Amino acid sequence: MNMKNIIYAILFLVFAGTAFFSAGFLHEGDVLAKKAYLPKLDLIKGNGPEVYVLENGTRHWIPNIETFNNFNFKWENLKKVSNLILESYPQADDWKKSKKYPDGTLLRGSGPKVYLIELEKKRWIPTANIFNGSDFGWKYILNIDDKVLDRFKDGENLTLAEPNKYPETIILSGPEKEQVLDTSKITFKYSGTNPLGPNSDLTFETYLAGYDTKWQNQGSKYEKTYDLSKDKEKNKSYIFYVRAKNKQKYVDASSVSWRFNVGLSSNYGKVDIRSVNIKRDNFKEDYLILRNNSKEETINISGWTIETNKNDIKIPQAIKNLSYSFSTTEYSDIILDYKDEVIISMGTSPKGVNFRVNKCSGYFGSSSTFYPTLSKDCPQLKESEYSHLKRTCRDFIDDLSKCEVPDYSSDFGVSADSQCTEFINNNFSYSKCYSNYRYDADFLESKWRVFMNKSTDIFDNYNDRIILKDNSGSVVDEYEY
Repeated sequence: MNMKNIIYAILFLVFAGTAFFSAGFLHEGDVLAKKAYLPKLDLIKGNGPEVYVLENGTRHWIPNIETFNNFNFKWENLKKVSNLILESYPQADDWKKSKKYPDGTLLRGSGPKVYLIELEKKRWIPTANIFNGSDFGWKYILNIDDKVLDRFKDGENLTLAEPNKYPETIILSGPEKEQVLDTSKITFKYSGTNPLGPNSDLTFETYLAGYDTKWQNQGSKYEKTYDLSKDKEKNKSYIFYVRAKNKQKYVDASSVSWRFNVGLSSNYGKVDIRSVNIKRDNFKEDYLILRNNSKEETINISGWTIETNKNDIKIPQAIKNLSYSFSTTEYSDIILDYKDEVIISMGTSPKGVNFRVNKCSGYFGSSSTFYPTLSKDCPQLKESEYSHLKRTCRDFIDDLSKCEVPDYSSDFGVSADSQCTEFINNNFSYSKCYSNYRYDADFLESKWRVFMNKSTDIFDNYNDRIILKDNSGSVVDEYEY
């Protein structure tokens, strides 16, 4: 080192260590410098053993001691913070040996010059006055090989009255902070200010901790919507971060964050509101359909709640195997197998009960009106079973539809034939069908019918948000129209 450099180094250290930089010696530019943001490298750790590099408001885990030493980081510069503060910084990819020194690093080679790394360029700090006026700390200077230092392109020298170049970001709207939300769709609106041009020049990056693994470029969009329904963990906390960036590539290092919680059921995505049918002229004909889409499990939905903008209803029990002498004492929980559906009607049950549909229940629709109608696929008699009857009787039976309870009162040829009427009365009814087929493996069908007996309309006829919740109050599904 030549004499000139030695003298320069001594003067630099003397200025750094003396008290000449008291309030009386500060110029107006010194104060202005503190108003402008300058990046600073920090090493931080929370309550755990993990150590992070903090660059432009984003933390990167240093996975091993080799990487730490590769950058000549100093243990004395490690700052311990609370986990709450640690989580206020989004975590991006791990720090690797192949990376360059991060923004905010203070570097010095074999000479006396100290540089600030900013946007991957080295900016020389010409004087101790500028160094101290920028709130830098002498202990944070890292001594590195000249060859490493020379890899950085030269940027503009740092000045004392450093102008602000970094944008600021604000969140305009989002979910209530710390609230447990009952929806999987979350929307944030945000904006920012740009010191180097019009705000319209700004672009934005978002990061949802607990969902994203890195910053997501949103371009010039001022809104971001998340659908968290595919997240396997249904009850969890998220932190939303957003930061603005200007055309000069300066990024808001103090990205704003917003923590919220989502309380989705473990059955979210398994049972869905398949459809909602609204009758504007008669609310008692309103109904909705729920379906179990889970191949892995049966799901008990009795006691679950359906919430609308007007009111709430609780899903009751029903009769699984509806005998012909049925009563409400046979009620049990509604347990849906894979692809099973339950039709929940707002009106009154024409039969006075909730029930699981079977291959004979179509007979109910012959004498009562159901909304929606019951499927009519009852077993039909073979011709050989009534071939002994007269032709008039056989023709009458041939003309009957499936699940039809015969009315022969206006057909004299049938009503006058006691053998015919006895056969019809004994074979075309729910009770006879039930008696004949109740032990069939396919007797029970994959649909349930439930009736809420509502006296007022619980659905909005034009638009509504319907939420299905389990017994714990967690959201299973939601439906909007």
